[in-house]
Amino acid sequence: MSNLAQRAQKLFIQYLRENNLKVTQERLALLEEIFSTNEHLDADELLARMKVKKRKVSRATVYRTLDLLVQCGLVRKSRLGHEHYFYEKVQPGKRHDHMVCTHCGKILEFWDPGLDERQRQICQEHGFRPSFYSLQIQGLCGDCQKLEQENTFL
Repeated sequence: MSNLAQRAQKLFIQYLRENNLKVTQERLALLEEIFSTNEHLDADELLARMKVKKRKVSRATVYRTLDLLVQCGLVRKSRLGHEHYFYEKVQPGKRHDHMVCTHCGKILEFWDPGLDERQRQICQEHGFRPSFYSLQIQGLCGDCQKLEQENTFL
């Protein structure tokens, strides 16, 4: 388990105990799975990963645990161009935005310090204190653009 995952586990256990919730092996296994990848996962993908690893976790436990992880700030929940939500681990000091292909669903992460600075300036100009900032650009990835040019785009 990585250092980030170990710190997340300690924070999650503390959060559960402070809120009089049970610390279960299923909850900890779900946390570990999320922190073992850099992918954006939906609840069904997370459940499937647990089944592949022979970890018995119910769909309800997955959803409840994801909600708890979001509430305690360890996981971010985003609607990224689809009808359902994706979850990703939160890494302090590593903010990023997303480009989402509307054809194949590919998610690309990016970070631009100039864009962050401009957002800060806009908030300052309007006397606004942001608590959260998210940018999502939707369009076609390079692969889907090539398919479109080849007239094989569906």
